[in-house]
Amino acid sequence: MIVFFDMNALYEGGTKAMRGSKFKQTTQRYRCNQLLETARLADDLEKGTYEPQTGHKFLISERGHARYISSNVMRDKSLYHVLCDDVLTPAAAKFLIFDNSASQKGKGVDFERRRLVEHLRRYFATHGTNDGWIELFDFSGYYANIRHSVCLADTGTLLIKADVDPETVVYTIRLLRKIFKTYEVDVSRFTEDEIRRFMTEKVDPLINANVPGVELTGRRYLPKGVDIGAQPSQNVGISFPIPWDNYAKIVQGEKLYARYTDDSYAINEDRDDLEELRAGLSDTAARQGLIVNVKKTRITKISKPFRHLQVSYRLTETGRIERRINPKAITRERRKLKAYKRLLEAGRLEYPAIENAFKSWLGGHYKYMTHGQIYKLAGLFYELFGRRPTWRKGHSRLFWMMTHRSRASSSTGTALSAKASSRRPTSRASSPR
Repeated sequence: MIVFFDMNALYEGGTKAMRGSKFKQTTQRYRCNQLLETARLADDLEKGTYEPQTGHKFLISERGHARYISSNVMRDKSLYHVLCDDVLTPAAAKFLIFDNSASQKGKGVDFERRRLVEHLRRYFATHGTNDGWIELFDFSGYYANIRHSVCLADTGTLLIKADVDPETVVYTIRLLRKIFKTYEVDVSRFTEDEIRRFMTEKVDPLINANVPGVELTGRRYLPKGVDIGAQPSQNVGISFPIPWDNYAKIVQGEKLYARYTDDSYAINEDRDDLEELRAGLSDTAARQGLIVNVKKTRITKISKPFRHLQVSYRLTETGRIERRINPKAITRERRKLKAYKRLLEAGRLEYPAIENAFKSWLGGHYKYMTHGQIYKLAGLFYELFGRRPTWRKGHSRLFWMMTHRSRASSSTGTALSAKASSRRPTSRASSPR
């Protein structure tokens, strides 16, 4: 039997979907009627009358880039868990390289950063020098420019190679086609020539932002792009560039290569080899309809600071790896704390939520910060809210750095005070005649 018709699997998918949002009213209503909702969903799937909803899209701004995040209804989330957890993820796992770090159990941003450190150490152990190159590759508008036809064809081929049941393959592609329909952007206000150009050029995901509803007639849609936030989109994001990884690892033999969604890197002692790799990856991306970000794609020395996933790295002559957080990230966090203070005074936010948000950010970034940066940021928190965050066991070192001034800042402060005192003008009363 096809897994999508199994009520036990659908019920379990609904249970998984509710774990992260038990406080929401819609989740609580679905929980009260979960058996009935599961039965209706299974019946619609078996009859072929199931139609996914578009869901709610809300706008966020991340590091100055505005983008839409999609939130699906509980009925669709239940099915998406079955689609991804029981079909797409197990099939793609057979073909993903170990250094593919995004949206997988036991992996993530921290895993990708550790792999980069490991690759730098391995390079130094092999060559005994920091004289080498790293290529940083990035897509432009990755999720918004994935072609539906190419993605469906690649997914079907992937499922067949993974020995998935033929009936399940057919139904999965049919289901993905319906889901991709909800991702399509209304382009009724554009001409046919402009729509054809959209298929080969970068499309702005905010193309319809602030556009009057009367202009979105629904006559023409663009079969391109997937929604950020939907679970099927995460599976597409990690499996769609598999040809990229195979070309780098197998064809070019780049052992020190890794990828996190649309960000990838390769380390090599020969710049010409990386130039050849970049040309081959660009051709592979063009065949898939992806657009290379020429501003972020570059080749640079590993002996000089380079940035990957908002952390700056540099391999020294002795083999030591210097890691520094992007200073802009600290600036953004300071602005957030000041915004939290205003929301707290307006009664729109409670202190426990602010403390948890701050501890979450600091816990993920303090390893890349200096003692002085941690101390000053903690000082701003105390200045704004009049208290210090409480930590559980295991953060004693971080708590000490937050409450004790670093030696560098202390010595700097003392030197500045002495220098200021030496420049202070002497009063006439105490000056010698």
